[in-house]
Amino acid sequence: MKVKALIVAGLLVGMGITPAVAGVWEAQCAGCHNGSMAPSKAQLKAKFKDAKAFVEAGLKSTNPMMSAFKNNLEPLKEAAKEIYGK
Repeated sequence: MKVKALIVAGLLVGMGITPAVAGVWEAQCAGCHNGSMAPSKAQLKAKFKDAKAFVEAGLKSTNPMMSAFKNNLEPLKEAAKEIYGK
C-alpha cells in the first residue's frame, strides 16, 4: 500500500501538483524563482535584508507575473516567512 501511495505522490508532483504540505515558496514561487527566469531563493535572501524588505519589493515589482500578489498579500508574506524564517 505504501508503494502505491509513493507512486501516486510521485506522479502528482511530476504533473506539477504539489502536496498540501508544500509551502507557498515551493507551490507558487520556486517554479519561476529558479535563478534563470527570476532570482533564486538564495539570491532574493541576499538582495533583501529581511522579510519586510522582501514583501515591499514584491508589492512594488512591475513584473506582470507578480501582479497576482498585489491584491493578495498573504502568500507573499508566507513566502517571506519561509525564506527568512520569521
